[in-house]
This record gives sequence, C-alpha cells and structure tokens, in this order.
Amino acid sequence: MNILVLGSRAPIAADITRALAVSGHRVLVADSLRIPVAGGTPFAVGCLRLPSPRLEFSMFQRVLRSKCVEMGIDAIVPVSEEVFWLAAAADSLPPSVSIRTSPLAILAGLHDKGRFAALATELGFGAAENILLNSIADVTSISEPEKFVFKPVFSRFASRVLIRPKRSWLKRVRPTRDQPWLAQTFVAGRELCAYNVAERGRLLLHVAYEPTYRIGSGAGVYFSPVVSETLRLMCERFISATGFTGQISFDAIDTGARLVALECNPRGTSGVHLAAQDPQALSETLLGQFGSAARSLKAQPRMLLAPLLLKNPMVLLSRSGRRRIRDARDALANAGIRPGRQAAAFAEIAWRALRSGISLTESTTADIEWNGEMVDR
Repeated sequence: MNILVLGSRAPIAADITRALAVSGHRVLVADSLRIPVAGGTPFAVGCLRLPSPRLEFSMFQRVLRSKCVEMGIDAIVPVSEEVFWLAAAADSLPPSVSIRTSPLAILAGLHDKGRFAALATELGFGAAENILLNSIADVTSISEPEKFVFKPVFSRFASRVLIRPKRSWLKRVRPTRDQPWLAQTFVAGRELCAYNVAERGRLLLHVAYEPTYRIGSGAGVYFSPVVSETLRLMCERFISATGFTGQISFDAIDTGARLVALECNPRGTSGVHLAAQDPQALSETLLGQFGSAARSLKAQPRMLLAPLLLKNPMVLLSRSGRRRIRDARDALANAGIRPGRQAAAFAEIAWRALRSGISLTESTTADIEWNGEMVDR
C-alpha cells in the first residue's frame, strides 16, 4: 500500500513510518513545517510539505486531495493534532483513501477535557469532582483551590496547568465560554499512560508505560513499560463506549484503590516508541488489519536522548540514571534520524517560537493544534 503519514514533526512519526515500511508498505511523510524531524528517516520515500491545517484549512484540503491523487495514496495515518483537521477534511478526499481515524464529533468529545471528564465519571473512572469554568466568577467561586488541578479544556503537554494552586495564582485562569477551563480534584498516586490502536470500538493493540523523565511537567522523554490489566480494561471501556477507530491514548492515576482517568488524547503519543518494537503488529493495527485478539505488547524502555540530556542533564550524575540510559535505546536513532536532522528540526521550531513570541512548547503545535474551532468547509 501507498501510505501517507501526517504530522511528521512528531518523533513518533519516525517510528510509525519505520513500522509501516519494514512491513512492506511504501510510506511518504508530510507536514506544514519545512524540516520535520521524521522527514529525515530513510524509511520514508519522500517528504511532502502541506499548508497549515489550522491557518489555511481550505488550502490544506485542496493540496491534500491533490497529493492523494498524484501519489496514489491508499491510506492516511495521522500522528498528532492534525488528526482533527484531517477528520474535518475527510469528505473532501478521494473515497478510495482510507482515513485512519474517527469522525470529528467523536474526536472532539475525547479531546475536550470537560466532556471527557464527564464520560470518565459515567464509566466509573472519574475524579471526585470536575467543575467547568466559563468565567472569572466561576473561578473565584471555588473556595479551596489547593484541592484542585486547573487546566484549559483545550490544551496539550500540560500547558498552563496549575496543580493545587494558591489563590493568588488563579489570576492566570481566565476562562470564557469559548475557551473554558476545568477544575478537577487533585488525585494522588502512580501516573500511568496507555497508547492504543482501535477499530470501530474494538481494542487491537495496547501498551502501558510510565514517563520516567519529562520536559518539565509536560511531555515525557523516557518511557518505561509497565503491565496493568486494570489500565487495559479501562482503555477497552472507553474505546467500546465511543466506537473509536484509530490511535487513542490515556493518562491515568492509580490511587491504589482505583484508576482515575485524567485525560485522553485521541491521537498518537509517546507509547508509539514502545509499540513500534513489534513493527508488524503496529503496522497491521494502524491499518485496521489485525484480526486476532488484542495484543498487549511487551517492550523495552525507549527514550529521546537529545531532549532527555538537554532538559535533565543531572540524570548522568546518578547511578540509576546512567543505568536507565544504558537500558534504553534512542527512538529517533533507531528510526534512522541523524543528529543533524534533529538539530535542524529543533532550530525551525525555535525560530518560529522567537518570531511569534510564544514558547517552544507552544511552537511545536501552533499551526496544527485544534481548540474546538468550528471548521468552515
């Protein structure tokens, strides 16, 4: 099959491309960046540049359709937040192209942290209290903010999250009806993450892990596999309840007594680096071709070595840290991404951040993220 992998700025796109290619498929990657990191993998036969789906949606649709026809694309596998724009554009694409995700209505209900919290409560995995904040008055009405975590309903990488804040910190929380926030009861316990692939409400592939090292309080850079049957069953419940198709990921807290589902990302996350250790299983499930019982993959630790050392250099000073680095493989190097490509990709994102006056983290998704916009077709 000829497969187009979108969102090639994401490191996981390199592993997805490698898994598809070694399974016998011809893979192209695409992004709106000039130098997306996964564009440097030797497992891709080409790297296409697309218009920004967030800033130029109509042009994005037209160019994507044209490339599908020109390149004879059989399937599109989204990786990051371009998944929402792809779902919105699905009807404009050739009917012969398999769009490997769910309809926008399903994606939106899972991406919206308020709606997901309500679903989690309905399924028995909710936090004790979830309060939707639509105004400053809603914020000031919370009498004990130190018992809550505050986060924008549409956010990523723990951006702008306030954990058990002092009341004086709440001046940063400025919700509106269009961009609400969620106040969620703080839950103590062991943080677990899960990456899954599903087809029409059926779990096909599952990996669970802990983000041992992070960039601040956001994205993980070292991924330690774990086994949790309870977490797997939780994923199955959400997938079945929504009839989900595609990649779907969850963050949860194991309190020791129960699992609390904190967030859902209806897209790929860093668990791909673990799932890609069985490239055939990952490839088949991404394309909806896996016919046997759901696979819970066993994996070895993976890391993103460059950001790990850049943001957590002290890891080299401890015996346990050095052991962890020895025990893990660098996911990007494993996918054939050279250090020069990694540096060039980082430089483009840094330049965009500087030009736009935003943070590096915000710059990674500024032109592809989806914040509940009504898409004008």
